[in-house]
Amino acid sequence: MPSPVLSRTLAVTCALSATLFAACSHAGWFDSSASSSGNKAGLTLATWNLDWLMTPRAHEDMAPHCTSQQPASNERTFPCTPGKPQPPSRTQADFDALAHTATQLRDEQQADVVALQEVDGPDAARMVFTKGWKLDCFVNRAHPQKVGFAIREGLPYRCNGDLSALDIDGATRAGADITLYPGTAQEVRLLAVHLKSGCFDGRLDRHFGPCERLRQQAPIVEAWIDQRVREGKAFALLGDFNRRLEKDARYPAGPDEAAPLNLMQAWSDNEPPGAILMRATEGQAYVPCDAGDRHKAYIDDILIDPKLAARNKNRRFARLPFNPQDRGRELSDHCPVVWGLSP
Repeated sequence: MPSPVLSRTLAVTCALSATLFAACSHAGWFDSSASSSGNKAGLTLATWNLDWLMTPRAHEDMAPHCTSQQPASNERTFPCTPGKPQPPSRTQADFDALAHTATQLRDEQQADVVALQEVDGPDAARMVFTKGWKLDCFVNRAHPQKVGFAIREGLPYRCNGDLSALDIDGATRAGADITLYPGTAQEVRLLAVHLKSGCFDGRLDRHFGPCERLRQQAPIVEAWIDQRVREGKAFALLGDFNRRLEKDARYPAGPDEAAPLNLMQAWSDNEPPGAILMRATEGQAYVPCDAGDRHKAYIDDILIDPKLAARNKNRRFARLPFNPQDRGRELSDHCPVVWGLSP
């Protein structure tokens, strides 16, 4: 019987041979650590906005240089606007409470990948996603509100670079783009977004700054969707849309694709054929994150295309509220949305 080290070496070598990849690592292509997650049927997706998640050291370094306005993407600071809530300064107990939710995502929900928003890169994410995750594909942004991914250890992936066009004005957030199981029959492309806040419902053609910017972002997302359809690749779009998509979906996109009136009908228009999206929160009652949740409807969501839906006809929706015992801690104004997809 081969030694454990030799067995692991053989397993990794065989996995690489089977997928026809050579000498790839997560830095350039994928995480090659051996795990059963690469062999399980289906895919479980999640999204979580972690509300200005920073390490204590990063918060301490930036606080003296905070600004009265929202910083630009290339500024390494955060806002401290008088009369408005400040980005939280968290204790270890706060991080531990958030880490409990991350453990639930890993162990109870069996999440394969979590789209992250408002996280200051891998070091900050590691304060919450402490074990069993690769933290990667974060957008290149000095501002501490970044988009990226937590990927279950052992799941092959490739970072595809930022969808930088979503930063339309130098102060909005780029999208994070990743491919899971690259080069295999299970391949799926994911785009994580954190769109412009402030235009939660109503037409996008209002003379209101947040709506005008969200309207500019809409065709950029649509172009990404349409390209995936033309390639014939399964894909999903997930994150914080800052939009009540269940309400948005009731109204037409309008005649101008470059400047739509609503998001869902613009993206899910079957142009090109196959550009149709299913939404995780459709028909789901809103579950608050805690007793103080100020939201009344989902703005975090997961959208999948017909190819991914056809592979996975069984779909399980979940929302993970925080532990009531942690009420009063500095957690987040969002909690995870999960969509388990299985054949």
